Amino acid sequence: MAVRNVPLIQNQPTPDQPVREQSRPVREQAVFAARSRLTDARRRYLNHALPPLGSLLVRHQIAVADTVEWPWARVSGWPHPALLRGRSLSDGAHPSLTHVRMGLPLRIHSVDIVDWAIIDARGEITEGAWTRMLRSPAEPPL
Repeated sequence: MAVRNVPLIQNQPTPDQPVREQSRPVREQAVFAARSRLTDARRRYLNHALPPLGSLLVRHQIAVADTVEWPWARVSGWPHPALLRGRSLSDGAHPSLTHVRMGLPLRIHSVDIVDWAIIDARGEITEGAWTRMLRSPAEPPL
């Protein structure tokens, strides 16, 4: 998936910070950037103002045990600002997430959205995806 017109995240961590500490401020900044523009993304989706044959994807958090996962889903309907319908783009990794399987429908609360992306007909990101280079909080450090 190629990336175009996606702003860089500022305040990159220093090399001497532990990996977990490095990613927290960057992750928080990316989530803030996405959430601050979410209303506009929803408006564009509802007004059919996406690229021709394009889609809106959302990355949402699901709490499991002592951590969270951040799977992506393709939006299939967003009738109410607080709740959307989508189809999962991956399987949940935690054993308690048997309901999160690629292609299955999901109901996602807007407060759980941590990122979004608009993709065009070729599957290229045209906007959003601020967290695309970040690991989910549940993923172990490298």
